[in-house]
Amino acid sequence: MTIIKHISAILTLALLITLTGCDNFLDINTDETLKGDATMQELLPTAQFYTAEASFQQAYVACQYAQQLGSALGANGTDTYAETDNTLGWSNFYLYALPQLNTIMKKGQEEGSPAYVGIAKVLIAYNLGVATVNWENVPYTDADQKNFSPSYDSQEQIYATIARLLDEAVTELASNTGTKPSTDDLIYQGDLGKWTRLAYSLRARYVMHQSLKNSQQTAQSALDALAKGMKGNEDDFQLQYNSKNLSPWYSKVAIPNTTGNLTVTFTNTIVDLMNGTKQGVADPRLSKVIGIKNNQTVYSGVIPGSGSGSTVDLNSKAWHSNINSPLVMMTYSELKGIEAEARFIVNGGTTGTTPDAYEAYRQMISTNMKKVGVADADITAFLNDPKINVGASKLTLNHIITEKFKSMLLIGDVWTDIRKYDYLDFPMPASVNPDLQGKRIQRMKYPESEITRNSKTVLANQKDPGTMMWVTTK
Repeated sequence: MTIIKHISAILTLALLITLTGCDNFLDINTDETLKGDATMQELLPTAQFYTAEASFQQAYVACQYAQQLGSALGANGTDTYAETDNTLGWSNFYLYALPQLNTIMKKGQEEGSPAYVGIAKVLIAYNLGVATVNWENVPYTDADQKNFSPSYDSQEQIYATIARLLDEAVTELASNTGTKPSTDDLIYQGDLGKWTRLAYSLRARYVMHQSLKNSQQTAQSALDALAKGMKGNEDDFQLQYNSKNLSPWYSKVAIPNTTGNLTVTFTNTIVDLMNGTKQGVADPRLSKVIGIKNNQTVYSGVIPGSGSGSTVDLNSKAWHSNINSPLVMMTYSELKGIEAEARFIVNGGTTGTTPDAYEAYRQMISTNMKKVGVADADITAFLNDPKINVGASKLTLNHIITEKFKSMLLIGDVWTDIRKYDYLDFPMPASVNPDLQGKRIQRMKYPESEITRNSKTVLANQKDPGTMMWVTTK
């Protein structure tokens, strides 16, 4: 891996995003007149942009492995569990986002601006979470040193680092001193309360990743964190794009799809969960979040690994991939799903649970439906359907994770749930990768560029694609 600290200076000159209003907040300038010592206000939107880009790159791959998306290119796509290194995701974090965030932390400490320090720590923790669920062991402790061969932290160490960073961020964000962000904060516009609630929400997410280990204690820790987490959809962690600065789901997927340069589309796994085939009740989100091809009337997803069978499209009319779509990284709906799962585990982890868990399960559904524009009457009808309205005494973990799978559409972290719960018994893809020998894929491989620069460390940490990660084993 290249020298992170050295690259930071280069990126400061060449990759700054200057904020001159909502219409051009993502303009990337290479103005030679820009001073080399960029301010925190210049660095923050840069880091947020590359954080969103890293999130998109992860989701593009992870949602194919999780069977939300499938290849529209034939029977040789990523959805066959083909190994991929997600080089762009790695680069967006280690070469772009992390150097900017480290510089923000340094400047914030030097200038007495704890708000910037806290935000930077939240974003580093989030990016580390994305990285470790992709590759397991990843660089961090030595990732800002002047060497080409940093050691890798174990996944267990990374989760401990995430927890520490988020705890420190909460402390920093509580300080009411120094310069505070405003319009340079593209995500929360300087609302430190929302950043604090995000820190607690991410704490809950990454604790629940580990729920197969010491499940009761882990679930209770998640509940303690989420009590201080997001309070509604207005707290959602997302980067809002617009008609000038295009969402990657629109520019990199929807537009190519509509011009005949097909990439990915939705699978029958997710479509059949929404069209009534699997649950016996149609989900009113279907027409909001899943596009349908011209002249088609029946929603049918691509068969994973086959490249065939689809009447649907990830197009410019769907909620996640239109010209003004945000890039969503974490939602209040996900937090309610985490709450439902955690309360279910605390209650014993078998069929039936508490009214609080059941209410969280229902709120997970309703808040996501509101977010994507489902009418109140349709939300009520769906929640009252006997297939969904099972009651607290009959609620199962499968109910919770299935609805969480739908609510986290196109959020890459959904792959963690899928692996943790053995792919929910989804069918194997057609033309599945024979190298897996019947196993499910569990990890991405390290980028070729990293193998070239840091081969001994990579080879010491690379595992077979079907080998489960530390976090998904008991």
